[in-house]
Amino acid sequence: MAVLHGRALMMGDRRIIFSSYGYLFFFGAAVVMAILATGAKVVFVLGGTLIFAALFHREALRLFLRWQLLFFILLTLLLSPFVIGQKDIALWGLNLSREGFWAGLWMVLRALSIALAAGVFAGAVSVSQMAQLFERLRLKGLGFAVGVATNMLPTVQETMETSYNAVRLRGGFRRHRLETLKLLLVAIIAGSLRRGDDIVSAAEARAFDPARSQGPALHGTRADVVLMGVVSLLGTVLVMM
Repeated sequence: MAVLHGRALMMGDRRIIFSSYGYLFFFGAAVVMAILATGAKVVFVLGGTLIFAALFHREALRLFLRWQLLFFILLTLLLSPFVIGQKDIALWGLNLSREGFWAGLWMVLRALSIALAAGVFAGAVSVSQMAQLFERLRLKGLGFAVGVATNMLPTVQETMETSYNAVRLRGGFRRHRLETLKLLLVAIIAGSLRRGDDIVSAAEARAFDPARSQGPALHGTRADVVLMGVVSLLGTVLVMM
């Protein structure tokens, strides 16, 4: 039990050695490198993002368990050879583009890198920390809005699944499918807005004011400096290769 407790503490320390500044820099660097990396270089960006997530915020790896992600990957890889590049391959009577396949693959890897980095940032930085972080950047109120929007993503997904299952069990898609889809969209938007309004009301009840400083100021750590140095060096090498 003592060993397990020690390991749990070690994992907890791994998550808190970086401040919000460190996680924000990691997210921004991952986005920039994913955009600037050409061809197979994006594989290294995704690999570095995976390693960071596995070490410091393993919960973000649950992204790869979602069927929506698998559907996006398969759809992109299947369609890109048909719509991108010149057709230079004939397979089973279909004219495909080798250039389109590789372009779709790099597109998928870029999207995965950015989505995973966003998941790490959203999971490691709380709403209050986001508010303080953007406040320090003289963007008062933006941090709270971004934090609420980011943390509401699981709620929106749950609302979508609940509404879809409720409509499907009542046979809503058997007739008038277009009208059913419109009603489903309205239900999802209404549920999300209701949840957002509840969060805002709770913040107002606790005397939250975007124009006023919220809590103690955030401070960087030495680990942030190390992270910025390492990521900047690796990014420079990757871009210059």
